Amino acid sequence: NNFRYHVPRSFISNDVNTLVLFEEFGGNPSLVNFQTVRVGTACGSAYENQMMELSCHGRPISAIQFATFGDAQGTCGSFQKGSCEGGNDAISLLQNACVGKETCSIQASESIFGSTNCNGGIVKRIVVEAIC
Repeated sequence: NNFRYHVPRSFISNDVNTLVLFEEFGGNPSLVNFQTVRVGTACGSAYENQMMELSCHGRPISAIQFATFGDAQGTCGSFQKGSCEGGNDAISLLQNACVGKETCSIQASESIFGSTNCNGGIVKRIVVEAIC
């Protein structure tokens, strides 16, 4: 049989991807055990003139993997820059504000991230992906 599986684009990275499938025939699904693990990243997002809060839930933020202020696309783990962004280096600003802390916050504004080249109708936001 030829089975097809749908994997959402947000699950796929630009790096090497591994897909592991577990299938069971018969058996009792009520006996399946699940294990949860703590994810090593944290993401934050806020629309213009709002506060963006980032937390590693008791662990320090060790690095900022991605940050942009503008019309970013995607979801946590697969953020991408959009068609416009602020003139200041968002990653450097977030590294200075957040690295070494368990939580941090910053306002999503052009006064911090610099003027954007966004068209007037575009809704701007800050998106951040941090490593805990």
